[in-house]
Amino acid sequence: MLSRAIIGGVLLCSVLTGGETAAEWVRQGQAFKAQGDAASALHAFEQALLLDPKSAGIEDEVGFLMAATNRGADAILHFVRAIDLDSGFAPAHYHLGVAYWIGGDPNRSIPELETAARLRPREAEYRYRLGAGYNGVGHYQEAIRELSEAVKLQPGTGAVWNELGLAQQRSGDLPRALEAFRRAVALEPANADARNNLGLALVNTRRAGDGLAQFRKVLELDPSNVMARVNIGFAYLQKAELDKAVAQFQAVIVDHPDMAIAHYDLGVAFKQKDDLEAAQRELERALEVDPELSDAHYTLGIIYWQNGDFEKTVSEMQAAVKNRPDYAEAYYMLGTALKQKGDLDASVTALKKAILLNPANPGPYNTLAQVLRQKGDIEGSKAAFAEGAQAKAKIDAQSAEMLRGKK
Repeated sequence: MLSRAIIGGVLLCSVLTGGETAAEWVRQGQAFKAQGDAASALHAFEQALLLDPKSAGIEDEVGFLMAATNRGADAILHFVRAIDLDSGFAPAHYHLGVAYWIGGDPNRSIPELETAARLRPREAEYRYRLGAGYNGVGHYQEAIRELSEAVKLQPGTGAVWNELGLAQQRSGDLPRALEAFRRAVALEPANADARNNLGLALVNTRRAGDGLAQFRKVLELDPSNVMARVNIGFAYLQKAELDKAVAQFQAVIVDHPDMAIAHYDLGVAFKQKDDLEAAQRELERALEVDPELSDAHYTLGIIYWQNGDFEKTVSEMQAAVKNRPDYAEAYYMLGTALKQKGDLDASVTALKKAILLNPANPGPYNTLAQVLRQKGDIEGSKAAFAEGAQAKAKIDAQSAEMLRGKK
């Protein structure tokens, strides 16, 4: 007979005989799912689950459809139940990992995504999501590993190349990042995120004019794309066209007064114009909007340093590294400001952290050597000076090699 029922405000129509099996309900659920009718599909899979309560696959489908109908907490319970029934069922680990990530819990998300990728290493989507997760928590080398595998498995997807480019960029490999963003844009020319990233990579590799062309292309495709407008200002900054940069950021702020990054960039532009009062005002405004914006804390700390206020410099650098534990430059400035305050032990700790995070920078070695000499550690001071000299020699050698390559 034809049965009609209203479930969650949705009229369900299904041919019932009174003796349906779980498999028949599953087939019906899959049909509804293919049609995009999540509510009806959920009802069908719930009926299947009543008939087959020990099926990890059905539990997972119920969880997936609950997530699709904005019932994330209920969905997690079903994913967990699916894993309890079959710990080797990769889709449940994957869906649970995604659900935790959406819920803002990376500590529980990433282990589930890792398990899913281990169980199905040829599943490109699993490797991609895991790589994106690693990107999100700052584990960039792990992200590159997973995303490199994902692009091998699924080379025709721009989003995967874009995420790989982000990981490479954040790890400091700008040439490879630039190539990845180019691949992403070639595959998906209308992908504004990838095109913005390509433009930024071009700006950061001293091709600000080419970057501007990418940002303008984004605005041609999407005139409301505010990040492209901000990025145009950033390109002007890199070109040292400071008046144009200021005008661009101010125009963005008129339309988006609570956009922290626009206030931050405007503060940087004012700082480069030596208008420290205006720069401080904009940086403070950026931090009112987003207190965790580490670059704003760092730049504000530099202004305090220039004004001789080492106490506030320390406070801002501490805030910068709290929000971004891998911020080598902020640790360097923190150690330098602590030295000026006379807190030598804390200065040593901060400078050693800066060196650990970026051993190629000679600056922290030299400041550490000065602090150790003040503390009476002459041998330690000599060793730090020597390491600083080695780091500088490497930089000089690299610069000389680049110059030779340009001849």
